Amino acid sequence: MAKAKKIPYLNPNQPLDVSLQKILRTRFGEMISFEQGTIDGSDIEALHDMRVASRRVQAVLKIFRAAFPRKKFKKEYIEIRSLIRALGEVRDFDVLIDKMEAFRKTQNSPDPRAMDMLIIRKKFERQEKRKILIQQINGMNKAGYKEHFYRFLTEFL
Repeated sequence: MAKAKKIPYLNPNQPLDVSLQKILRTRFGEMISFEQGTIDGSDIEALHDMRVASRRVQAVLKIFRAAFPRKKFKKEYIEIRSLIRALGEVRDFDVLIDKMEAFRKTQNSPDPRAMDMLIIRKKFERQEKRKILIQQINGMNKAGYKEHFYRFLTEFL
């Protein structure tokens, strides 16, 4: 799991809106830094790191929700939640498949085909969830979500 990035120039004596903007910009930037690795699928840890980073964004939004207009906050929060859900569905399969493969290695079964078939099935299901995730990320990008989020921060903070 990626360690959270240090928030540059964070000063507890600054006004809340200034500090909150720094925190959210850093956490959001951290989240999208794992996007390409998540899309290309070359490393399952990129997906995990994006999920963790998106949950950090969600936590900050949730803690400071009173700092934002209700309707605008709700829209941003729903976007982050839907991304977290899609990331989580794929990550859950990663964990399950890893545990199943580890279990399979510990078994001395003369006929491991049933377990192999189950693993293959779960990999297929993961791939289907991954396609949905990629469509969601690409849709968010096409809609200009990153720019929209940064605009949301500057408008209300």
